[in-house]
Amino acid sequence: MVTRRDFVKRLGLTTATGLALVQGLERKNLYAQTLEAHAQGVYDNGVIQLNQNESARGPGSKTLDAIKAHTTKRVGRGYAPDHVNELKESIAQRFDVDSSHVLLGTGSTPILEGSVRATCSASRALVAAVPSYSTSEQTAVKIGAEVRRVPLTSSQHLNLEAMAKAAPGAGLVYVCNPNNPSGTVYGADAIEAFVRRVLRESPDTIVHIDEAYINYADPGAMETALPLVKEFKNVFITRSFSKAHALAGLRVGYAIGHPDLLGRISAAWGMGDVNMLGALAALTALNDDDHIEQERLENFDIKTFVTAAFTELGYEVPYTHTNHIFVNLRRPAAEFREACLAHNILVGRDFPPLEKTHCRISLGSREEMTRAVEVFRRVLKG
Repeated sequence: MVTRRDFVKRLGLTTATGLALVQGLERKNLYAQTLEAHAQGVYDNGVIQLNQNESARGPGSKTLDAIKAHTTKRVGRGYAPDHVNELKESIAQRFDVDSSHVLLGTGSTPILEGSVRATCSASRALVAAVPSYSTSEQTAVKIGAEVRRVPLTSSQHLNLEAMAKAAPGAGLVYVCNPNNPSGTVYGADAIEAFVRRVLRESPDTIVHIDEAYINYADPGAMETALPLVKEFKNVFITRSFSKAHALAGLRVGYAIGHPDLLGRISAAWGMGDVNMLGALAALTALNDDDHIEQERLENFDIKTFVTAAFTELGYEVPYTHTNHIFVNLRRPAAEFREACLAHNILVGRDFPPLEKTHCRISLGSREEMTRAVEVFRRVLKG
């Protein structure tokens, strides 16, 4: 066998220069192979990615057409990117608020991190459900803030009663609705009653309602908390273009709240710079209601199929209003994940404190989930 170093010596090059050349050739070959695979519709080295809650179908045709039409030499003039202010104005118009009530971020992650840094400290706790989306919790731990963790109910819903009891004196209460990873949801009345109680008993506490998955919720299951945002300065919502809008690779998210609160969040942590194509894509996707409804219906059919398969196998799956399911496998998620990966299916990470029993599985395309269900049956029966 000829090693890298043997090859370098035969070329008569110095080790450092030679290895750099070899590595460069390897990268070039890998790039060529990747392009060829993508042209054939093969991504991620053939591994079906069911671990990140992305959309397997990609953006709508209007959004793809807009991206292609605007992929010109103009991208070379992107330090003051086009369409960013237009996107902010369009979001404001859609939700009937002033643009000063809108904060953009490179995805919703920096907004979540900034909100914790702006409101929590060693003396001001974070209240969060567990398991739930963990960026807020992880940020609180980083800055040394207390985290008041509230377990989900037996039905895998947020325990709003317990969260309200934990809220007095807290800097921030994080509410993911629909919840990730459980997929469960609360309607408008329950969320309103919760928010009013928290602010009545702890007027200085901020309430963050994360609506990243709202576009997947069944009709009538929930409503946006925007009316509460307009009524209270201490309430804000976040959304992402990474889920139903299928722009995860372009990184665009936003918050709607009072300008003073959004200013605190932005000052506490960098929001990143939304790029030209990301802003253009989000601007197009924002108002493409037909695509969002098609995405919701397709996701509904797929989640029905996958849920039925697990139910038939004897496993409990809470009804989900997202593009993922959270299955009680009665075994460690890591064990199931490793077994599935051997068949080129990658499922979700651990979600403490339920990592010994539950696994989150993102919902891919029909073709992907047909293959994945066959693997799930084989693994679980084996």
